[in-house]
Amino acid sequence: MKNTEEEKKPGSGTTKKILAIVVAVVVIGVVIAVEYPHLAPKPVKQQSLAVYPGPAGPANSEHLLGGCVIAEANTAGLTPSQVSAENQFVAYMLSPEVQFTCEQATGFIPISTHNVTGVPSIYSSSNATVHITYFTSIGSADYKTTEKLISNFESKYPNIQISATDESATNIVTNVEANINAGKTAPIVMSIDNLDVGILAYGQYQGASYLANMTDYKQVVPTNVIQSVTNLAQTELSIFHAIPFITQIINTPLVWVDMTALNSIGVTHEPQNYTALYNDAKALDKKYGRGMINFQGHGGASTPTELYQWFVQYGGNPVVFNDTHDIQAMYYIYNLSKYFTPEYKTSYWATYKGLAANKYSMMDYQWPGSVNLKTVGMNTSAVSGSNSVLNVSIKAISSGVFIRDPVPWISQWQIFMDNAWTSLITSGHSQNYSTIAHALSTANRDMYNYLLSNYNYTVAHDYEMGMYKPVTA
Repeated sequence: MKNTEEEKKPGSGTTKKILAIVVAVVVIGVVIAVEYPHLAPKPVKQQSLAVYPGPAGPANSEHLLGGCVIAEANTAGLTPSQVSAENQFVAYMLSPEVQFTCEQATGFIPISTHNVTGVPSIYSSSNATVHITYFTSIGSADYKTTEKLISNFESKYPNIQISATDESATNIVTNVEANINAGKTAPIVMSIDNLDVGILAYGQYQGASYLANMTDYKQVVPTNVIQSVTNLAQTELSIFHAIPFITQIINTPLVWVDMTALNSIGVTHEPQNYTALYNDAKALDKKYGRGMINFQGHGGASTPTELYQWFVQYGGNPVVFNDTHDIQAMYYIYNLSKYFTPEYKTSYWATYKGLAANKYSMMDYQWPGSVNLKTVGMNTSAVSGSNSVLNVSIKAISSGVFIRDPVPWISQWQIFMDNAWTSLITSGHSQNYSTIAHALSTANRDMYNYLLSNYNYTVAHDYEMGMYKPVTA
């Protein structure tokens, strides 16, 4: 789960005010070892790298929310003590002390605005001993931190014993479904990618959800939780008529910039809207003789993820592909792609080192949880206060968030979006500009036919009516 995305519905017509951009800048003394082909100016010996929330779209500046959510399997058949023990463990995992420990170890952003101590007291030490199965998909490297946190929890709550395993998200889904389908009544808590949880959130067995309804979530979340995270939980009610999961660890994409390159074209601040981004990209291309904007365009899940954010910020509904604003967003990206670095065709979640190597000047929307800051000369300990990467992330999140509606067929949606991207962009502009609307409408038709064949008419019809949308707050 290294790159989980892990993500008020758009189209409401509401235009959000763009919050002041907080920029983290670190001066890095490095000798540039790579020269650009046809490089006009001499390479500089010092870079000033910055990270900021990115240029806001025409409609809003909301950010895609990635990461894990925490959920409990359906609690039917559990004793009150077992349910209370589950809630105590969830409250611990959501507590600021745990969240900020994870941030230091993994780079994922806490749901709290401040690191304070204390966990709500839900389960008494006098209660009976409860055994909880805990599944997480955080990944083997980060799981070591989880193991230490669980050990600390068991020392504080000796009558709650945690049996934890690090599984792929798909295995977690399979295990939960198998337990409930077999009628087993054992406490299960999971930390799972916020897309994969959709199979369980939408799924039902004998008319009941696979997940518990956490409508009493306020007893387990900290008092200083980021407001947009709380709002997101409330938005779930309109979709599931329940709160099947709570945001646990956050990754939100930011834009990473070589300010030295921008300064060289007379620009003193990061582009704060798409017009400025396009103008800067054009000027950089003219100066350096090549595209200087990187984009997660290698295909696979990362490209549709980035396109999802662009479409939402244009006010569209990327789920249907061909909303009027979706098409406008792709028009813009098509024009901007003239200034993409050649590296964009291989760039994905873990790609960013070319920024410090001077292969490009801007890494458009990269997940902080994927970035080893030291490899690009940045370190949160060296960037203090409101200018830290952590606080830039919190600033972005506080301006509004959304997650992709975790429909069970999101993987197929990604395939169709990737197909559209390939035909329009990575094909080398072999398609005419005027074919963009047709390509996105084709993707919409393909998605509709897929749902009709693999689900039923109701799902396909609801899809075409735009009932599946980003979950926004």
